[in-house]
Amino acid sequence: MYREIHEVGIEERAHAPAIAGLLAVWTGLHARYGYAPFDPFDPQELGPDADDLIVMVPIGDADYVYVHQGANVRAAVGLDMTGRRTSDVAGASGSFFREVYNRVLADQRPLFTLHRGTIASDVHLWERLILPCRDSDGSQVIVVFSKPREFRDDLLSAILDASLDGILAVRIIRDAEGRPVDGSLIAANRRAAQFLGRSADDLADCRLIEAVPGMVEAGIWQRCVGVAETRTAAEFTVPYTDEFGERWFEMVAAPLGDGFMINFADITQRRMAEEAAELKRLEYAAANEALRSEIARRQALEIELSRLAAIDSLTGTLNRRALTEGLQAALAEARRETLPISVVLIDLDHFKAINDTFGHAGGDAVLKQAVRTLTERLRAQVDLLGRLGGEEFVLVFPGLDIAEAMAAAERARAALGSAQAWHESIAIRCTASFGVACWDGRESMDRLLSRADHALYRAKAAGRNVVLADNGHWSGRGTSPDADVGLVPGADVVPFKPSTRGRGRRRAKSSVDQA
Repeated sequence: MYREIHEVGIEERAHAPAIAGLLAVWTGLHARYGYAPFDPFDPQELGPDADDLIVMVPIGDADYVYVHQGANVRAAVGLDMTGRRTSDVAGASGSFFREVYNRVLADQRPLFTLHRGTIASDVHLWERLILPCRDSDGSQVIVVFSKPREFRDDLLSAILDASLDGILAVRIIRDAEGRPVDGSLIAANRRAAQFLGRSADDLADCRLIEAVPGMVEAGIWQRCVGVAETRTAAEFTVPYTDEFGERWFEMVAAPLGDGFMINFADITQRRMAEEAAELKRLEYAAANEALRSEIARRQALEIELSRLAAIDSLTGTLNRRALTEGLQAALAEARRETLPISVVLIDLDHFKAINDTFGHAGGDAVLKQAVRTLTERLRAQVDLLGRLGGEEFVLVFPGLDIAEAMAAAERARAALGSAQAWHESIAIRCTASFGVACWDGRESMDRLLSRADHALYRAKAAGRNVVLADNGHWSGRGTSPDADVGLVPGADVVPFKPSTRGRGRRRAKSSVDQA
């Protein structure tokens, strides 16, 4: 089983944005108290990140019991481990989990790990942040933030095998100082496997320099590392010598996660023809046209790969990562141009009941219809719509102040309430609750989203199917505006916390449970 364990450079290695935030919280607490209290990481108080959280408690004999398993983790692995032990996880995965938990407790330092998924077959690689904490009674608690990397073997295989050229997907392996020393093959298409003389399955997890001998001498490795480090695609032609002699290859390398994807074609025959046709102007022009067409085809493939990495596979809207990047860019533009920008958090009402009644296929139909309805009301090339996960969505309205955003959200609420999704000839209706917040010109993206989330919580508490803003604006059906307590505009917003926490730990409700 492929695995990595790191104590340093965690922020640079992690893909999930939440990892850096959680690590910063732990570091600040540890610097203040000499240890990290568990309360700030309690799933009941953590918010959406709790769905990717695992909480473990040591029970002796180097074993641990799961006291919380987030909804996203549970869905990915396909079983609920709450109340079970790490010793119940068979094979290399269980041994790996116990090893890192023992190490975290012994060193009292955070660890970042990567490991190949074995329990969740559709997850290629997991990244995890493991934090040692101390409960209020002094007992040890381990908090694990567990997130899949955002690509799948079957998706890559289908796209890569469609190419007539060889394609390799590579993740960079770094030394303790963070320097690239080798690559691990994530995937290889059929044509690449033929060139290397091995099956695609046999190449999985192989070291790149071993699988492609001579690439360092040919300068290919150095060019590809440069692509990964600068996040800039590159095209180049190189001679490559192997047991069959010298051949010429045309290559296109593009950044992919903490690595790169390389597309290569043997152009030896074409090069020889080009050299022979140096004096034949028409043949030379035809060869150039073929080259331009080939480049356009590869660029189209790269664009499609980038598009697939940015969309939610079920609904076709932006996924969480792409939405976060889009919101950050929109906030930067609003700061430069001194313009307003508003965000709207949306939660479909009683979605769990829809799943229970019509099954997940019916729930999926409702999610798709909701995206279609919301998309119809967006300003093209201006507004953003993304799915946070489950039945939660985010709208970003650049240029709209709070009143305009409230009006737009109200129109969206009314449209969702009148739309209907069809499943097995049955019409399903679903309303939604909306929380609106307008950027105050200074705050961070996280604080802006926190205020919108707070407004959404109040909207659900007010009876659902309403639109509420963080400054007390109200519209839609439900309880009267007088029953809602408005927030002071620009005030610090403290996320909702229960007034007391019981002595025994309870599983935090997921976003679906709370619907």
